[in-house]
Amino acid sequence: MVGTSRYVPIVGAVVLGAGLLLVGPAAAQVPPVLRVGVASAACPAPTHPTLVAAVAAAAPGSTILVCPGVYPGTVVVDKPLILRGAQRGVDARAGRSNVAAESVIDGGGAAGIRITGTTSGVTVDGFTIRNAGTSTQNADGIEAFSGGSGFTFTDNVVTQTTYGITMSSTGAVASTVAHNRFDTNNRSGAAGGSGVFVCCGPGNNLTIADNLFTGHSSAAVNTAGDAARPSTGLRIERNQSIDDATFAVVVNAKAAVVADNVVVRRPGAVVDAGSGIYVGGGTTSLQVTRNVISAGAATGIRVTNVYGAPNVGLAVVGNQVIDRQYGVRLSGQTSGTVRDNSIARSTTVGILLDADNAGVTVTGNRIGQDPLDCQDRSTGTRTAGTANTWTGNVALRSLPVGLCGRF
Repeated sequence: MVGTSRYVPIVGAVVLGAGLLLVGPAAAQVPPVLRVGVASAACPAPTHPTLVAAVAAAAPGSTILVCPGVYPGTVVVDKPLILRGAQRGVDARAGRSNVAAESVIDGGGAAGIRITGTTSGVTVDGFTIRNAGTSTQNADGIEAFSGGSGFTFTDNVVTQTTYGITMSSTGAVASTVAHNRFDTNNRSGAAGGSGVFVCCGPGNNLTIADNLFTGHSSAAVNTAGDAARPSTGLRIERNQSIDDATFAVVVNAKAAVVADNVVVRRPGAVVDAGSGIYVGGGTTSLQVTRNVISAGAATGIRVTNVYGAPNVGLAVVGNQVIDRQYGVRLSGQTSGTVRDNSIARSTTVGILLDADNAGVTVTGNRIGQDPLDCQDRSTGTRTAGTANTWTGNVALRSLPVGLCGRF
């Protein structure tokens, strides 16, 4: 028909050539990659001179590549972004001693990175973050506790802050803290002293794994959480703690796992010694398994209800505790299992159940070279006149007699 096109336009169609037609929605716009720094061979074609400016200009979902250099001030993030420093993808637990090769976020006494509101989906990878907090003012290397999720904090050196990372997570999308080095984050003295602080909400669907923590005056990992909203899906795994007062404080958590961590106190460590792993109450089905804890003037694994309701369904299984004051010590528990642990050279007692425990099972442990290997201060109708059950434990010295057998 004259004057009529034989082709009907199709919205979203893309002509591929040779008469082929791809039909579908218009292609999604991919946010551009921004580059931050001063133009040089190491920093070709930067789009912004400062990280603060790049974050302000970036569209949600953008990737920002940050060249080596020092970037002062607090970086406020209010949208999903991927921040990649010069050492992105490089494990921070060893090496990384050349500051000139780092992208350094220097808080100048204030926070390094602040993730605001319910912003989710933020990645921080490959930075050194330092100088957050003063002797009188708390501040965080990374602050992310306002109700987001989907955080990825990896391959960062975090040092000289009050709290290295303070965060919570709704768990809508999994969050990960991995391959970081947290070093002496004690800016406000005993008020701080944590590498990762789960605060002001739960740490849901959060994994803290394969990090190195050194020299913290409180707890390297503190999961205070929220008693009204216990953390679910929290995992603390395969971390190394050197000369921290306490490695992990676990409170207000459901089905959390603390496993395969190595905790060491060396002679001459400058921060006060606390328990290697401290369970503070309000936990349900917590598993403390296969951790190696050595040396220190306090308990290896300490279980109390100081910060919450009694723990329910606790399992302390397959851990090695050497050269601590007490290997494992429980107070105020009405259930729980202490099983298949290896404990040696405690300066006081290998496994101690205080008088207020009842209904705990202690089984299959090997305890030795302690002044007293097994002690239960409770009274009741169970093993050797205590309120708890002791079976199959191998040791030399127990009080009362009969809690543990002989080698």
